Amino acid sequence: MITASTSSVDETRSLGERLSAALMPGVVLVLIGGLGAGKTALAQGIGRGLGVRDRITSPTFTMVATYPTSGRGGIEVMLHADLYRVDSGVEADDLSIAELVEEAAVAVVEWGDVAPDVLGDDRLVIRIDLGQGTDDRRFSFDCSASRSLDDAALLAVLAQ
Repeated sequence: MITASTSSVDETRSLGERLSAALMPGVVLVLIGGLGAGKTALAQGIGRGLGVRDRITSPTFTMVATYPTSGRGGIEVMLHADLYRVDSGVEADDLSIAELVEEAAVAVVEWGDVAPDVLGDDRLVIRIDLGQGTDDRRFSFDCSASRSLDDAALLAVLAQ
């Protein structure tokens, strides 16, 4: 388990931007944390690192938003999903996130702990916990369900 801390929204976005350098097509980032934990801010940073030019907002009501990237590393699309309103794995399976990321995409899935089994077999689980201060966050990264990411690769990009 790898951990990192931030103390502002800008630092959280910067962490996401650094994290994007380790991503490969087909990976699903499962973001777990309460309301206001910083999931969308992290997604915005990941998008910035992937060259997304559009404004990234929480996809709570659209469920899945698609953003074209700069194509770095063969990643042509970033999917940003929110499973907060999903009641079951069956509903999450209907979104076909695992199938959508197979080709040339990565997915950032907020509230992904609702249905992890339908998100494919290349997942990086990121738990976000609130810290002492208003903007303090602690991130725990679990690569154990990923085929394309390991602790060493993750450590290398997060240390930058």
